[in-house]
Amino acid sequence: MNIIGIDLSGPANHKDTVIAILKEDHQKLKINHLEAEVSDEKIFSLIERQLSNNEILHIGIDAPLSYQDGGGDRPADRSLRTFAKSLGMKSGSIMPPTLTRMVYLTMRGIHLAHMLRNHFGDYIQLFEVHPGIALASRLPRDRRSMALHYKKDKEYRFKVMEWLFQHYLSHSPFHAPSTHHVDALLAGIATWHAASPDRSPTWQVEAHSPHHPFPFIC
Repeated sequence: MNIIGIDLSGPANHKDTVIAILKEDHQKLKINHLEAEVSDEKIFSLIERQLSNNEILHIGIDAPLSYQDGGGDRPADRSLRTFAKSLGMKSGSIMPPTLTRMVYLTMRGIHLAHMLRNHFGDYIQLFEVHPGIALASRLPRDRRSMALHYKKDKEYRFKVMEWLFQHYLSHSPFHAPSTHHVDALLAGIATWHAASPDRSPTWQVEAHSPHHPFPFIC
């Protein structure tokens, strides 16, 4: 199974956009490629290259891939916020896609998702992902504080990466250069769990076309 996780930033912020190309490897995911500072064009070309073997490519994107008509929360946003609170997580990271600080990310997410689907069609499967909640919902309760602090504290980021290699990623651990690298990997892990017939996401809202055409997962 081939997986891609993308931590997306706004259209002008290629620097903080990271893509992780992963492949299922003996019950874990092997990191085949991890790259920062990627544009839409670069994302497109990397995905196109991965499709050469004609297998379906499962892609998780950390960005809103739809918005609520009239603004505010989508039903999925409200559901995820409730789930986050049940885990003891702060729900402030779950923001309405049309919030002022989110609109450029939402615009890029929607554009990228529809560009990929329109071009690659049934060769890809797209998911919207929230990496922070994906991490919190997999951590044991006594280690869940890592999900609260890894974005601001480098030591917690090191601990998160070590834990991910223990449970989900194959080969030798390394320290991620930024939280964006961690989130791209988490997006890939959540996507793997949603796409695999032997696994399941920790939280999921199915696609509801035409307004919300992609599943939202953790």
